[in-house]
Amino acid sequence: MRYSIGVAALILAVLGFCAVAFAARQPDALDVRVDFLTRRALLTEPATALVDPARQLGAQRRAHWTVVGFVLAQLFEAGALLYLWSSGAAAALRDRLRRRVRGEWIVRFLFGAALALVARVAALLPSFYLYRVDHMLGLTTELTRYWLFYWILHTLLAMVIAGLIAAIVLGLVARTHQWYVYTLFGVLAASVAWSYVSEYVTSPGWHPVRAPNGTMVRLSDQMLAGSTPAEVEYSVAYQLGHVAHGDQVSIALIEGGIIIVFGAFAIFIADRLRFRRDDDSLSRLAIVGALLALVYLAAVPVRNATLRSYDFSADAYAVALTGDPAAAVRSLVRTADQRMVEVCPDQAALLFLYTAPGIGARVAAINHVPSGCP
Repeated sequence: MRYSIGVAALILAVLGFCAVAFAARQPDALDVRVDFLTRRALLTEPATALVDPARQLGAQRRAHWTVVGFVLAQLFEAGALLYLWSSGAAAALRDRLRRRVRGEWIVRFLFGAALALVARVAALLPSFYLYRVDHMLGLTTELTRYWLFYWILHTLLAMVIAGLIAAIVLGLVARTHQWYVYTLFGVLAASVAWSYVSEYVTSPGWHPVRAPNGTMVRLSDQMLAGSTPAEVEYSVAYQLGHVAHGDQVSIALIEGGIIIVFGAFAIFIADRLRFRRDDDSLSRLAIVGALLALVYLAAVPVRNATLRSYDFSADAYAVALTGDPAAAVRSLVRTADQRMVEVCPDQAALLFLYTAPGIGARVAAINHVPSGCP
């Protein structure tokens, strides 16, 4: 009862304080179509029969194009870093930094930042391709100059993070044989910390709202603009379900563990590659970075498969809390239509794109009918 009152109060707060979000995107023809779905259809039909067929065709094209762009980005990054190491340019950069900069810590930081810059520049074309895919399909109205601004901003952030990782880890390696123990706990702590901090680092179109119990939830412009109050209630209850089950910490630890396992695998391979005459632990960060980009292609499917079950439990919690499974289904169908999300993702999309199960499977679990997916 207490949670039901809290959810209702949060809905009133959202509707009262997010007028800007409503103005950003008014309900459109897709919203009208979803609004006209009957309660009986929502509770008895599979998601494949509820979503807009044309949008699903677009979602399938988008998924195929996005997988290609994602894989190319990793391959371009790996190729650039591999060439940097094999050509001797990494060693030359290391020597140049040591001649011009006093202090090994700063040298390590600048070298790590330089590797991040090389990787980001190498993946610029695939990144721009992914932006153009979403722009062409009408999923973003962001102008190219703003996209470039955020790309530069994210590049600077990546350089700072990579520089700190290089300086801290190599500093530990130089001081203790137990450096890997400190690194392991550091990765797990950073993963948990980021799971909380990221809630406040909102992307455009998402708004943080504090629930009456102190929980922070994030609501999108699209959901606020087109959804009914019952759908907003489900969306809030869904996020509260993740909190009630402690999913935030569990997911952070899983992701941290995957980083540790696959990172160790990349280092293991790098240690077995022949050293160049001008190699040292600093210059070989380039080959470690190249292997990490390749290993990431194997790590992402493992992460996605591991995290996929959490949405089912959050859906069940939200439906039990709100007592309105039809609103839950309507919200998921609206999401599929507006964001061009596949109801029945193919294998490649499941491997590389989605940490959540397909909406077809989620709707089937809510209304207890076959998913309609092949």
